Amino acid sequence: MSATDGGSVRGWVAVVALAAATVLALVALGGDASDEPLNPRSHERLGTSALVALARELGAEVSIDDRLPDLAEGAGPDVMVMFTDLLDDDQRTVIDDWIDQGGRLVVTEPASDYAPPVAGTFDTGAELSPARTLAGRCEIDALDGLDLAAVEPYNAGALYDAPARADSCIDDVGGRAHVVATDRGEGTVVALGGSGMVVNAGLATGENAAVVAALVAPQEGTEVLVLEPGRLVGGGGQRTLRDLIPSGVSRAIVQLGIAFALYALWRARRLGRPVAEPQPVAVAGSELVAAAGNLLDRSHSAGYAGELLRADLRRFLTDRLGVPAGVPPDVLATVAAQRTGVAEDTLRWALGTAPVTDDAGLTTLAHTIDRIREEVLDHV
Repeated sequence: MSATDGGSVRGWVAVVALAAATVLALVALGGDASDEPLNPRSHERLGTSALVALARELGAEVSIDDRLPDLAEGAGPDVMVMFTDLLDDDQRTVIDDWIDQGGRLVVTEPASDYAPPVAGTFDTGAELSPARTLAGRCEIDALDGLDLAAVEPYNAGALYDAPARADSCIDDVGGRAHVVATDRGEGTVVALGGSGMVVNAGLATGENAAVVAALVAPQEGTEVLVLEPGRLVGGGGQRTLRDLIPSGVSRAIVQLGIAFALYALWRARRLGRPVAEPQPVAVAGSELVAAAGNLLDRSHSAGYAGELLRADLRRFLTDRLGVPAGVPPDVLATVAAQRTGVAEDTLRWALGTAPVTDDAGLTTLAHTIDRIREEVLDHV
């Protein structure tokens, strides 16, 4: 096969690859997010549409959104449900102020900053299920009168180390709680040890629905905001210009970008034999040796020249590895060995204080430093 034929085949392979990438990008952008886990519009087992339907059945005014509303003083919902905590600093400040003014935040992600420290976990599929290990003792007034021993989270859950000032509920024998309510200002943060009680598959089990209803929709007319899982759009109810672009326009922009890439690839294809181009000769080692000779010639001291070479190597390694400039040579040698694969003994000698007493020693040091530089440049 000629070089021309080979170039043509490679060009067509690239075209096919980009076409496949186009299809994948369109599928990814145009996918239906309603089947995602914890999505309040999803009717799948791990969706949370049943929670929304339950709250509305109890007379609550439920809204679903992927952004925060205007939470200025006196505004906003009574209860906010957050399944995943990907808030930025501005959004967290808005929610903090809303809680202080009397809002109730129900969060189901144990890793959230609003949840207490996780002290343990349990597995509903284990021999000791929550029905046997979690007690019905409860300090949360909203859950009075419920059969908490019948609570059975779906799959697994977390147990919190409840702060002394917080009210806990559904505890294990060690005092760790699956539900913790903490007062903040005029409001409350309720942390569930996972989403096992709120997903569609778990809400219909035992007394899960009663517990969720008491926390999310305690009375008729409660305004409830259910935040869609994932990163929220903007903060404080404001959308950026990018957020306002319809998804169809986004897909069209992607199509245009990939079409331009295909056109550029087609126009840039190179036919015929490759043209040989001379490459420069690498002389880094010889230049370093020459530099060492110049230092020796000017200072008439192999030891002084060696110190200068070692100081330059230390500066080079700290810059390339992001290590503080004042780190001891032994520590720098250990870090460089771990990140580059250069022998630690070699690095310790090159960075150390072993005296260089003659021309041969200085030449050896210069060659060693040159090899270290090449290894670092190859790995970092």
